[in-house]
Amino acid sequence: MGRLGLCRAQGSGSLSRWFPIAVACCALLAAGNASAAEEGGLRLSGFGTFGYVRDNRPDIAPARDIGQNPSNGFSTGPGWQLDSRIGVQLEYAVSPLIDLVGQAVWRDQFKADVDSSIDLAYVALKPGRNLDVRLGRINYDAFLMSDHRNVGYAYQWVRPPAEFYGWIPIFSLDGIDAAYTLRDGEAQWRFKAQAGNSRLRIPIGNGYDFHAHNMLGTSVSRQSGSWRLKAAYSQFDSANEVPAFAALHQGLDQVVAANLPSTSAEAADLRRNLAFKNAKISYTTLGAAYDDGVWLGQAELGRSTATAAVIPHGTMAYASIGRRFGTWTPSLTLSASRPGNRLRAAANSWGAFNATVRDPALFTLNATRIEQNTLSLAARWDFRSNAALKLQWERTVIKPSGYGLWWRDTAINMQTSRINQVSATVDFTF
Repeated sequence: MGRLGLCRAQGSGSLSRWFPIAVACCALLAAGNASAAEEGGLRLSGFGTFGYVRDNRPDIAPARDIGQNPSNGFSTGPGWQLDSRIGVQLEYAVSPLIDLVGQAVWRDQFKADVDSSIDLAYVALKPGRNLDVRLGRINYDAFLMSDHRNVGYAYQWVRPPAEFYGWIPIFSLDGIDAAYTLRDGEAQWRFKAQAGNSRLRIPIGNGYDFHAHNMLGTSVSRQSGSWRLKAAYSQFDSANEVPAFAALHQGLDQVVAANLPSTSAEAADLRRNLAFKNAKISYTTLGAAYDDGVWLGQAELGRSTATAAVIPHGTMAYASIGRRFGTWTPSLTLSASRPGNRLRAAANSWGAFNATVRDPALFTLNATRIEQNTLSLAARWDFRSNAALKLQWERTVIKPSGYGLWWRDTAINMQTSRINQVSATVDFTF
């Protein structure tokens, strides 16, 4: 796949896509017609990260997640785009039982428009003392850090471990969720279910609008003292095909239709595993976080499955430990990802179709595999009550045909690569 090109997509005019924007506009209009100073119903807050990253490899470039724009500066050397972002959140209390919330985040991403920048835009209802319901654009509740994945100030590292968070660039979904909170002594339990759809643009070919339909998710979390535990499960369908795969699909269909012994069966298998449309994806995660004011630790384990091998999936995990020394907090993190799809090789000779169909199909199928390990050392300095400086060194080892999280020259696909990254960020809230 190599380094992929930039494409600006036009916004959709469908009701489902514009509904979150309408909710956000309603929140702004409601705020404009209220006296926030007198009633205290309006709250404006925000967060930001100014970051810089440098690495030692001219033939590999990192991505914070696979929804970023590979044509920006970080793909060719040192740059600011990888981690820098700024977010603004507006909350308006219509009544004790109804809130309007809107959040926009400007960050590096392949599709850059108003709709893609709105991460949250929902109406929050409280029909019961322990029950909360949200309708609109809500956060995708699949991780331990789902509520603050973009808020660098909320975690110890420069960025969440890419092995766990980088492969799935879904930040939010358009739909509904409901959460029930239960107290058991000193412990607080929270049970949540959500449903909806999501769309995002991924840099495959000239750009691919990935449609995640029929999203269903559930999670349970427990907070008690210094500990927070969470388990989550979600599933969704890929509703559309990748335009850049059209010629490849056509070639495979021709080989299948030829009814060649063994060859047609192999072509049919490749065709099935290269289809995004109607593929089903599931994601199961377990997470734990500890913070007693001095020691802090966090770990997550995830397992994703997909009915099409071309869609990144597998097992991913990380574990991190840190200790506070006044305003300084050093930490150590180990993370890893293993692919769920085996490395594919040719089983038969396709004659004249070897170079035009078989080999490109195998290359594409193997190009999305993620197999790597990262050792990370970080230090955080809280120089103000709402701002922190972070420094981080990472060493990543990428296995052959395991480059699914990197922009790279295709010549290194079958090699083991080692890359060192040095990053610095200033994270803040307001």
